[in-house]
Amino acid sequence: MTGGVSRRTALVLMTLACAGWAAVFVAPELAPLAPALLLAMGRFVAFGAVSLPQARAVLRADVPWLRVLGHAVTGSLLYFGLVAVAVRLAGPTIAVATIGLVPVVMALLSNRRGLAGVRALLPALVLVGVGQVLVHLSPVPGPGGASAVLGTVLALVAVASWSWYGVDSHRLLAARPDLGPVLAGAQGLAAGALALPIAIWLLASEGVPAQPGRALLVVLFLGLVSSWLAVRAWHAAAARLSPVLVSQLMALETAWGFVFAALLAGALPGPVALLGEVALVAGVALAVVADGRRERAEAHEELGSSASTARAARSAASRMREDRGSSAEEWATASSSAHTSNPA
Repeated sequence: MTGGVSRRTALVLMTLACAGWAAVFVAPELAPLAPALLLAMGRFVAFGAVSLPQARAVLRADVPWLRVLGHAVTGSLLYFGLVAVAVRLAGPTIAVATIGLVPVVMALLSNRRGLAGVRALLPALVLVGVGQVLVHLSPVPGPGGASAVLGTVLALVAVASWSWYGVDSHRLLAARPDLGPVLAGAQGLAAGALALPIAIWLLASEGVPAQPGRALLVVLFLGLVSSWLAVRAWHAAAARLSPVLVSQLMALETAWGFVFAALLAGALPGPVALLGEVALVAGVALAVVADGRRERAEAHEELGSSASTARAARSAASRMREDRGSSAEEWATASSSAHTSNPA
C-alpha cells in the first residue's frame, strides 16, 4: 500500500485501520489469564516478526530512525501498553470512550487555520463529543472505584501519546512521500526490537501465562491485523487525506471498539448508547463532507490562480510583441527618413 490511492480508497483504508486498532480494546478479555502488558509486548514482537521480510528494503531506504523510534514508542508500545492496562483496570467501554478523545486532540493539533479552522471543525467535533458522552452514560458493566479512575488516567496518557504520533507521522509522510512503502516495516522492526527484551523480562519474571495457546493466538492476530495491516492502511490513507480529516476519522476507532466491547459482553447496546454511536458516525460523515468541500474550494482557487497567471503571462507576451512591433516601425521610419534626407 502506498500513498498513491484515491480519496475514496483512502477513506475505506482508514475505516479498516480503525477496526483493526479497535480490536485491541477487547484483546485482554479474549485472553483474561494473560497479563495485559505481556499481550501488548507480544503483539509488537509479532509486528516486528511479520516486518522482517521487508528489512532489506527498509535498510536501503533513507529512514529517519530517531523519528521512527519515537513513533514506535508513542504510537505502539506506550500507547497500546497503556490501553491494554486501562482496559483491564477500567473495563473496555470506559477505556474506549476515553480514547475517543483522540480525534478532538488531533484535530486541534493539526489545525493551522486559526479560529476559522476551529469554526469549520466545530459541528463535527460537537457530534463526536456528544457521541462520547452518550457512550459514557450507558457503559457495559466493568470494574469501578479506584481501579476505574486509574484506568481512565492511563487512557488519557494514551490519548496524548497517540495524538502526537498521529500528527507527526502524517507530517513525515507529507514531507517524505518516498517513505510510504517502507515506513510501516520500519516502525514494525523498531517496535519489535524495543518490545522483545520487555516481553522476555515479563516471561522470566511472571512465567508463561495460563492458557498459553489462547494468548499466543491473540498476540499473533494483533501483530498481524491490529499492527502490520492497520499501520500500512493508516500510512496509505494519511498520505492522501488531510490531517484534520484523518483526526476525525479516528472517531471510527471508538465506534468499532464500542461495538466489539458490546458483542464481547453478549448484550446489545441500549438506546442511549446506540444514539451515541450514531452521533459518532454522523460527526465523521460531516467531517468527510466538509473536507471534500474544502478540497474543491482549494482546487477552484488554484485553478483560478493558474488562469489569472496564464492571462497575465499572455498579456505580458502581447505587450512585448506590441512593443517589438512599435520599435520595428519606429526603426523603419527613422531609417527611411535618413535615406530620404541623405541620398547616395
